[in-house]
Amino acid sequence: MSELYYQYWGKCHQSSDSDSYHLLAYHNLDVAACGYQIVKQNYFNSAELFEQIGFSQEDNEKSALWFAYFLSWHDIGKFANGFQQLFKHNNPMLVAADPTKQYTTRHDSLGFWLWNEFLRNKTEILLDNHNRDITLFFDIWLPIMTGHHGKPPLISANGNSSFNKQDKQASLEYINAINQLFIIDNKLNHYPSYFFDQTIRNRLKQTSWLIAALTVISDWLGSNKQFFPFCSNAMPLTQYWQNHAIIQAEKAVASLPKSSPIAPFTSIKTLFPFIEKPTPLQQQAFSCQLSDHGAELFIMEDVTGAGKTEASMILAHKLMSAKKAQGIYIGLPTQATANAIYQRMASVYGQLYQPDSHPSLVLSHGNSDMNPNFTDSILNRDENSEQHYPKGEQTISAECNEWFVDTRKKSLLAEVGVGTLDQTLMAVMPFKHQSLRLLGLRHKLLILDEVHAYDSYMVKLLEVLLHYHALQGGSAIILTATLPYFLREKLLNAFYRGLTNNKQSIMLNPTLPFPLMTQLNHQGLTEQAIATREEVKRQVNIDWISNTDAGISKIHQALAQGKIICWIKNSVSDAITLYQQLQLELNLDTNAILLFHSRFAYCDRIEIEQKTLQWAGKTSNHQIRSGKVIIATQVIEQSLDLDFDEMISDIAPIDLLIQRAGRLQRHIRDSQGNIKPFNKTKLEDDRDKPTLTILAPTWQEEPNKDWLDDAPFRNTSYVYTDHAYLWFTQNILRKQKVIKMPEDARLLIESVYSEDKIPPTGLQEVHDKATGRKYSESSIAKQSVLKFNDGYSRGNLSQEWDKEVELSTRLTEPSVNLYLAYKEQDKIIPYCTNSDKYAWEQSRIGISLKKWEKIKKDIPQLDQQSLAKLRQQIHRPTAIIVLMDKDKDSSFYSKTLGFYAY
Repeated sequence: MSELYYQYWGKCHQSSDSDSYHLLAYHNLDVAACGYQIVKQNYFNSAELFEQIGFSQEDNEKSALWFAYFLSWHDIGKFANGFQQLFKHNNPMLVAADPTKQYTTRHDSLGFWLWNEFLRNKTEILLDNHNRDITLFFDIWLPIMTGHHGKPPLISANGNSSFNKQDKQASLEYINAINQLFIIDNKLNHYPSYFFDQTIRNRLKQTSWLIAALTVISDWLGSNKQFFPFCSNAMPLTQYWQNHAIIQAEKAVASLPKSSPIAPFTSIKTLFPFIEKPTPLQQQAFSCQLSDHGAELFIMEDVTGAGKTEASMILAHKLMSAKKAQGIYIGLPTQATANAIYQRMASVYGQLYQPDSHPSLVLSHGNSDMNPNFTDSILNRDENSEQHYPKGEQTISAECNEWFVDTRKKSLLAEVGVGTLDQTLMAVMPFKHQSLRLLGLRHKLLILDEVHAYDSYMVKLLEVLLHYHALQGGSAIILTATLPYFLREKLLNAFYRGLTNNKQSIMLNPTLPFPLMTQLNHQGLTEQAIATREEVKRQVNIDWISNTDAGISKIHQALAQGKIICWIKNSVSDAITLYQQLQLELNLDTNAILLFHSRFAYCDRIEIEQKTLQWAGKTSNHQIRSGKVIIATQVIEQSLDLDFDEMISDIAPIDLLIQRAGRLQRHIRDSQGNIKPFNKTKLEDDRDKPTLTILAPTWQEEPNKDWLDDAPFRNTSYVYTDHAYLWFTQNILRKQKVIKMPEDARLLIESVYSEDKIPPTGLQEVHDKATGRKYSESSIAKQSVLKFNDGYSRGNLSQEWDKEVELSTRLTEPSVNLYLAYKEQDKIIPYCTNSDKYAWEQSRIGISLKKWEKIKKDIPQLDQQSLAKLRQQIHRPTAIIVLMDKDKDSSFYSKTLGFYAY
């Protein structure tokens, strides 16, 4: 056929035949056909998206065809001769190389340039010469289509150096051909009136971020040579569409995981057969009334042991049964907490769905592929998953379809996900493929745990996430034990404004007690005080020391009494120093003392974590626990179910001390430290009354600005930069003399974090600086989030899309990754040897760039030439390889101390 556009190739498959190619026009139709089938069959609830932008619910065929029409534009940037030169060939059927043209801009951005600078001015292809408003509609659609590689096109791109006159003419002929195919042959006939409606266009801008994800998935499927083998035979586009594209697309889309039907909610025991008597929070979750329509936000504030996780799942099942969610994502502050919750979810989540279904459970964080429990659950998509369960048997363990994890970008599309909060925050930031995350969250219930653990930067990102989630009709549950009033107010108002599109704030009652369950929906705000079971009420006495020697004396006494004691230090260097001091002064070996912090190689840290659980976990007994001391940092505050007889802690903000105290006499034991057998009568702990000993400066009513300058507290002053919070904490605990939960929870938290608190004069300057940093962090976060109302575009974040490695969901100091290694003859061997597949990653340690610059001259490293070669081999382009002698003590790392060259 003579049409010019048949001379352009769209994709090339690896083949021994150098002339293997797929015509660009055909590839565009393959992708268009996949989009058509996705919408037609309502994958990812796509039909609903098109209803939001004016398409009729009854005419799904028209929605699918219009999506296919726009998708057939997606690769128009490949008409550039500069791009065509990437495929070296001698085929006279294909366009010849133009030596004057270059490929310096990606084809996605070239596609939008071609529309903006050439095609939009060709009124004949717009089919409506009398209403130029249609170009405004195309201006929204074309960035979605051309930005099909996971980020919007670069608006400032210049295509003059890539396109020649023939390329532009070929693109024009191609667009005329697809107009014939879709709008005339398929009887779309004309543009619907709502294409010209300003309200609909504004709604399309908001929805465009989700349609962008459907575009990415369509392109992935349409580029799969398993379903779309290359075809070089020229034929009318109508013939190719009907006889090839549509048929193969149906097969390609059928390979996507099927959604799982939700089981009706009947009772608590359906999910948790072991619960004989629900906790008050669980009972409230069971009995609360949901609104008739629309999204809901719940905030559950309760003590440790109140069953918050189970309560959230009870409520989740109710919301899913009420069609307010089709899946769940549980976001946690750390990978360790995510791993722990993943284990708990594995035996429960299947009960949310019909018995014969196979919902996927995904662990989603940076090191999920090193979690054997998760990797063992991944099912090859070619397997018959019916074999995994006997007929009629309900899910008893985790399974995950391979499709969701062959790239981490798709993980949030699975029905149930557990991971770090960061994975969700990436959906509202200029990260590549953020649209897939956004689509994955759209019909999910967000369960966010330990929200109090986030700084001002992450809180602002979370506000944006909650706002957009509510805007899209998504519900959320927030779990916390220590939530300040101001933070509860921020999160509720962020959700409220997305729910109602109302800029006004809602009014909360600041006097309500703790525990509390807050519910927000279209019907308004409900704040319900919750009772507390006697068995989870806690009273921890407070004792004070002002020097390290006093703490060592307490440790010596505890060990002599056969107890297990923990000292939580605020910095790694302080923890290492104390560990070494205890070894020398108390003559302790590694059978009696353990050091646990974040600066260990991954494989060593896992061993230390397991040893910590063995010594101080729930199942430990007198023989294991007796005469043990653990020196740890903040890594011990969350996720690990630990139970110490005694505890010392460096001074820290009140919420963290409450968390730390939660690991002091956590379970009911006898006087020797053995777990008491469970019975239905109230059990008493036979150990001495729990006492948290706090290392803090000698009390000063009017502290000077150098209040924390003495040696035991200097590193604490760097870690917790708002020294006023530490003073407020010391002040309230001196007055109360106990941490009494839940009765004193509000008093303790608000005595430190209330926004109207005035610090002592000597700490005013440092408090003001810290407050300024918080405002700055919040401002940075606000500037780093996407502007969803502007439509799928880079907006003022153009550069950030191209340097996402510099973006972060957390404001932390720049860091580097050190990989420990041995040099054996001419080979470089990773330090960790217990995993062939992940040996290098398990040999990694992250440290701050600032620290590394100070010490790197003293650390043996791989030479630059060998380093460049090894980086390619291990696929880690920024790795720093530090060398150890296998048979000698290292000057910077040991299995017991970790990385100590500071």
